[in-house]
Amino acid sequence: MKKWDLNYNMYNLPNLSAIAVIFISCWLSVFNASSQNINPTLGTSNGFSQLSKKGTGWQDNEPKLPAVTQIRWKNFNKKLPEEPIFNSLKIALSNVNKYALNDWYIKVNEFDTINGTDNSGYLILKSKGKDNQVRYRYPAGMTFGIAIALKTGAYDYRLTGVPTVVAAEKAIKLLSAIAYDHKANQKRNVWGGDWQAAHWAYYTGYSAWLLWEKLEIRDQNNIKRMIISEADRLLKIDPPYCKDKTGKVLIPGDSKIEENAWNAELLYLASVMMPTHANSRLWYDQSLNYIISGVSLPSDLENNNMLHGRPVRSWLNGYNVEEPGVVVNHHIVHPLYNALSSVVNAPIVFSLAGKNTPKAAAFNMDKIYNSLITTKFDSVKYQKPGGTMYIPGQAQVYYPEGSDWGKEIYDSFVNMDIAAWMYGFDKGDQYNGKYWAQLHLDAVVKQQSRFSDGHTYLDNNENNYSGKEAAIATRIASAWMTVWMQYQSPVKYK
Repeated sequence: MKKWDLNYNMYNLPNLSAIAVIFISCWLSVFNASSQNINPTLGTSNGFSQLSKKGTGWQDNEPKLPAVTQIRWKNFNKKLPEEPIFNSLKIALSNVNKYALNDWYIKVNEFDTINGTDNSGYLILKSKGKDNQVRYRYPAGMTFGIAIALKTGAYDYRLTGVPTVVAAEKAIKLLSAIAYDHKANQKRNVWGGDWQAAHWAYYTGYSAWLLWEKLEIRDQNNIKRMIISEADRLLKIDPPYCKDKTGKVLIPGDSKIEENAWNAELLYLASVMMPTHANSRLWYDQSLNYIISGVSLPSDLENNNMLHGRPVRSWLNGYNVEEPGVVVNHHIVHPLYNALSSVVNAPIVFSLAGKNTPKAAAFNMDKIYNSLITTKFDSVKYQKPGGTMYIPGQAQVYYPEGSDWGKEIYDSFVNMDIAAWMYGFDKGDQYNGKYWAQLHLDAVVKQQSRFSDGHTYLDNNENNYSGKEAAIATRIASAWMTVWMQYQSPVKYK
């Protein structure tokens, strides 16, 4: 007999008192709820609707999800020394947070209005057309900046104008909605398997890991499924190369240094967060493939130095960076992409879990970074005035063949400079990572000082990427986390 038949017949049973009818019908309500795996006493929490299997991605007979590595925050209690550069970095991050939590959250996306959520209780992540990058990458980037500031003590409510508790609530709403929409969980605005999906999943997953104890169990599970889905997908995909072993062009003018880096990030995040998962070791090993391939040079095809138990050359099926560390992307020599190999930030994942960082994450980083400082370009062949990409005494970067993104982008270089300084990739002379970081960071803070709402860029002439304000959140937050983590638990490459 169907449950609704039981209810119907109950009210038609003869000779029952009104009290008995009420008692039995109430009992049946509980029975019906429990038979659907719904807790009849479960109300809404944090604005989310009552939990049920439908719409949450829960499946009958779903394997138990693995536990997540607990971050031992009590071990991270060291204060950063008083240095002007650290103060500037904190100010830049506070401005990023201010914009994210106020104008971007409230005015641009209207998340605080009645139209900010749907009947699922989750935020409606908006996009023009079907552009998932707008819908998921931008919120993921903003959340990353907020979560890092909150958990490292960098968050300053006096500068943002938003109480700490409210900032955390907004970050959790954002990351929960991103994970909820992933195809591993349900069918709203489905994403997953997109070209940049690992990138978005990394920022979302890392943010969730930092705020893990504040998440609802259902949202923790959504995060796990999202990460597992993207990591498993990458196990089946070989890292791409711009050129093969013979130098034949496979993908004209398009280094895969950035793409391979963001895929690697998601893979090692999955492995570190969920070490008991059956595929954890496979994820880790595949992350090494993506890291090494992304930063490989032609000379590495004959490199017999051992890296993770194998000669470097044995890892490779081509290369993605030109000698001596020049990156060609979008069909031009593109210094911005020297700074976009985000595996330079790998220690902020491994050190957070008390683990050694794989040596692969440091491989060729010195060459790629120092190429910005020392490689000279002839003004006859390249755009005037020629010279090196980094210019002593100037924040401005020289683009030998121009820039398709704009020439007032400094945050990417800040992140690379900070990492080079903290991890020793720079040459350590007069023009070292700290020197360049201060120049580029001062430029960022100066840009932000023009606006009261904390955003950075004036217009598309400075930076024409539509997600520029979210992008700077990821890079300034990564730079801050690099410094903070290095003082808590110095990186150990192994």
